[in-house]
Amino acid sequence: MPGGSVQGRRRVLPLAIRLGIVALGAACAAPLHAEDAPWSARATTVAAYLDRQWGQPTGWGASEPWQRFVIVDALIDYERRTGDHAWRGRVDAAVRNRSGLALNDDALWAVIASVHAWNGDHDPELLDYASETYRRLVTTYWDDHCQGGLWWDPARSYKNAITNELLLYASTQLYVATGQQAYRDWALRVWSWISQSSMIGRDGLVNDGLDASCRNNGQPYFTYNQGVLIGGLTDLATITGDPAYRNLAVRTALAATRQLSTPGGILREPVPSIGSDGFMFKGVFAYHLGRLLDAMPAGPDRAELLRWSQTNAEAVWQASDAGTRAIGSDWSDPASAAGAASQVSGLNILLAAGASPIPADPRR
Repeated sequence: MPGGSVQGRRRVLPLAIRLGIVALGAACAAPLHAEDAPWSARATTVAAYLDRQWGQPTGWGASEPWQRFVIVDALIDYERRTGDHAWRGRVDAAVRNRSGLALNDDALWAVIASVHAWNGDHDPELLDYASETYRRLVTTYWDDHCQGGLWWDPARSYKNAITNELLLYASTQLYVATGQQAYRDWALRVWSWISQSSMIGRDGLVNDGLDASCRNNGQPYFTYNQGVLIGGLTDLATITGDPAYRNLAVRTALAATRQLSTPGGILREPVPSIGSDGFMFKGVFAYHLGRLLDAMPAGPDRAELLRWSQTNAEAVWQASDAGTRAIGSDWSDPASAAGAASQVSGLNILLAAGASPIPADPRR
C-alpha cells in the first residue's frame, strides 16, 4: 500500500499512458483550445470576475472548505486549456490551505487537487501530502462493512457514492503521478466495489449512497456524483487500455444530460434547494464532462455531449449578462443565489464547451 514520502520514487509510465492521460497540471503545455472562440474568451472573463469578487490570499470567499480544492482544479484546468497563468499565485496558496477539512470526502478533494498542482510545480510536499493522506484514509476507513467501501465520516455513519468515487479518482491520479502499481490496484478494487454496491442504476446514474443494510438508499441523483464517476472511469480506460470503462463513462454522461436537465436542456439538481454545497455540484459534473470530451473520439455521442455543453454554456453566459454579473446556482434562473462556487461551476461548463476531441487514429 502506498505510504510515506514519494520523493525519488516516481517512475516513468508506459508511453501509451503518458500520452493518453490529460496532464491537468501541465501549465507549460500548449493551450488545448485557446483558438476556440468564444469559449476561451468568455472563460477568461468569468475567471477574472471570480478573483475580483471573491479572491483572498489563501482561497476564495463565499465557498466551503472542500470547494476551495474544486476551484483550484478548475483554475488549473483553465490554465491548461487557455494558456493564461494569471491565477497561478492564488492557486498555489489555496491548494496548501488545508483548513476546515472535517470529513473523508473533504480530504479526498484536497488529495486530488494536490496531485494536480504537483503536476505543475513538482513541489514534493504536495505529493507527499496527497500520498500520506490517501494512505491514512484507506488504512483507517476502508473496512468490510458492506463488503468494502470507504466511510464518508470519521464517525463511520455512512458509506456513500461521492467518497468512494473520489477515492477511485484519487487512485487513478496518484497512479499517473507516481507510477506505483498499488494505486492502480486500488483503483480497480474501488471500482469493483462501487459497481457491485447497488448505487448505480441500469441507466448509469449514481444515487447518493447506501442505507444501514448496505442497500441503495433511494436518495437523489446529484450531478456531482455523476461527474466524479465519469472522471474515474475515463482514467480507468486510459490506465488499463480498456475502452469499456470509457463506454461506461459515456453512458453515465448521456443519462445525466438527458435526465437531469430542464425541458430546455439546462442542467439542474434533482431537488429544489441543496444549500451552499450544491452550488458546486454542477461544476464538478462539467469539469469531468470536459475531461471525457477530451478523451472521446469524434462521433455521435461526443457530438451530443458537446452540443449539450455548449447549450448550457450559452445559458450561463446569457444569465451572467455576458460576464458582468455573478453566475447563479441555478443556470435557468439569473436571479438565483451566487457565490464563488457557482461562479466556478459556470467557468467549468464554459471550458467544457470548447473541449477538443482526441485526434483520429490514422491506422483506423
